[in-house]
Amino acid sequence: MYATNFAQVGANIQKHLDMKGLTQQQLADILGISKQVMNKIIKGSECINVNELSKIASIIGTSADELLTIPSESVSVDTLSFMGNIHDESTLEKVSLIRSAIDEIHMLEELLYT
Repeated sequence: MYATNFAQVGANIQKHLDMKGLTQQQLADILGISKQVMNKIIKGSECINVNELSKIASIIGTSADELLTIPSESVSVDTLSFMGNIHDESTLEKVSLIRSAIDEIHMLEELLYT
């Protein structure tokens, strides 16, 4: 599932900074911005564009997609009670594609109405 706000993206950036052992100040220095602006990006109060997101991803050794993705708390597709158990691999793939499309629709709705 994709992030629906900048705070979620900022949390992902911070998680990757922690994993790399980098500080917000170090990332800010590389980007040529102040620590205050970097902190606003992490908190989600500063909007960033696709180019900035891509540059940050490159610096911290990940992808923009990874920074935009948040863990989903979804139910396993093979245990959907209204459908019974799904054992066919092809059907599991189709259900997974549908769920991904629904997640993207939710993300677009959030962007549209915020």
